[in-house]
Amino acid sequence: MILQNLPQIITAIGGLGTAAFGLLEAVKPVIPGINHLGFSRIKKTVVGLTPNEQAAQQPINALPQANIVESLLANWVNGTDLASQKAIAKSLIKLHLSAGNAAALAGKTNVDPAILQQVAASIISGTSLTQQQSDAYSRFDLIVTAMLDECYQHADQVYRNWTRGLAAVIAVALAFVGGWSLAATDFSAYLHSPQMGQAFLIGLLATPLAPIAKDLSTALATAVNTLQLVKK
Repeated sequence: MILQNLPQIITAIGGLGTAAFGLLEAVKPVIPGINHLGFSRIKKTVVGLTPNEQAAQQPINALPQANIVESLLANWVNGTDLASQKAIAKSLIKLHLSAGNAAALAGKTNVDPAILQQVAASIISGTSLTQQQSDAYSRFDLIVTAMLDECYQHADQVYRNWTRGLAAVIAVALAFVGGWSLAATDFSAYLHSPQMGQAFLIGLLATPLAPIAKDLSTALATAVNTLQLVKK
């Protein structure tokens, strides 16, 4: 009997996980720090790749560092496609390149500082790059791409891990309250009852099962029906 009801139980537990994720999405505007999770790694990388200069030496037609960070944060908070976010970040970093900050930027990307300064000066003046300058600029582009890919992937993983953890806390809380309402007893008695342990276990299983609950319950139902046919 328990085996026959197992698909329905798994579906119900997965539904609790889905509800926990939905509730977390609903409280994000109230707790804005949730949307910022993981962005600190991106900010650290981008700040290193957009060194500040004196006002008189600011790159022409480029955003200041603070505006670049704000722009990238807006894309992160709004959940823009990760590939698009990286492409935007790289474009803003390359636009920020100038003869004044090329040396500092070369130190971050392990590119020849003298050549990168020449590249920046040539880009600003509209002069064609020499082969040596073009090779150095290509290496700079590749290294910046790799650095952004690393920081965005790491930030995305941090965000996913934290949101799963927060959703699990919500699921446990919901299961705990639901178990208490079904136990129909006082709180202290509920804390030492088997129902509380069951509620806690269900809450822990809810978020991992949420993405696969439907497929898993279908597979179990098929297995149960197959075993019943074999027994006949």
